[in-house]
Amino acid sequence: MKEQDIAILGVCRFSMLGRGDWKAYRNKTDDQLEAIYDEKAAELFAPERMLARLATFEHLTLASMKAQSDPNFRFLVLSSDRMPEIYRARLERICEGMAQVELRFVAPMHVSEAITLLAPELGLDLPDTVQFRLDDDDCVSKDFIRRLRRHAAGLWRNAHFAVSFSSLYYCVTDGPTEGIYNWYSPFFSAGAAVRHSTRTVFDYGHYKIPQHLVSVTDPHFPCIVTHRGDNDTPRHEAQTLRKRGMTVALQEDVQRAWVRHFSYLGPEGLALSTFARYLGEKAGHPQFVGLDGEGEAKDVA
Repeated sequence: MKEQDIAILGVCRFSMLGRGDWKAYRNKTDDQLEAIYDEKAAELFAPERMLARLATFEHLTLASMKAQSDPNFRFLVLSSDRMPEIYRARLERICEGMAQVELRFVAPMHVSEAITLLAPELGLDLPDTVQFRLDDDDCVSKDFIRRLRRHAAGLWRNAHFAVSFSSLYYCVTDGPTEGIYNWYSPFFSAGAAVRHSTRTVFDYGHYKIPQHLVSVTDPHFPCIVTHRGDNDTPRHEAQTLRKRGMTVALQEDVQRAWVRHFSYLGPEGLALSTFARYLGEKAGHPQFVGLDGEGEAKDVA
């Protein structure tokens, strides 16, 4: 298998209804699901939440996909066929014009079922496809696909393997602990990738992936993870952040990371990620000359 021939598929759930790894769906029978779907739909499609998620998806998640230095990949966006038309139309507009994006509105089902059903339609053979996951409020380095492909090529003789980009900028965007934190967290969900002959990347709890598969961890190409306190994770107190090993990011490190990995972030993305606070005046100048004096920070890996 030549490196450039390796198929890569990213999957993003955008307000998708169905069984998955969210707490509301755990240990529930099929008979109980319809009532849960109604309850979750009211939560997922609440106007304030939808506007926030459409913004992060457009200016963080999709911005990082559009900026990839290696454009040879597919990005499957799975959403609900019960989404109100006003938000469905806006999501369609956001996804227009990017050849890699495949937007699908599906009936309630497990995300893995959706991936398996749609893969043939996308011309993909899942056993020979590297799958990665990315939430609708997170983003990755502009060299994520290039780097993932390099790791996949090196691991290809293994039918099953996994890759994690373990260095995170964890951005708490509201509340008393608002700020940007360094967090080393191997196999956090953002950018977690697998190749498997029968399973999808969502068939594993992401932190359990290295317990089952040959795995590589790459700390050199960071991801941005944002947290508003309105998803399935409780708001983080300072004690919790410390317990998880998070430390406040230094301003100069954030500036370097923006130049090297996240220069695609415009004013909206910088504000949503809170990077704008760390960049100061530079946040208004996308052509900011990098810290190495040449507009690009040095690639350390």
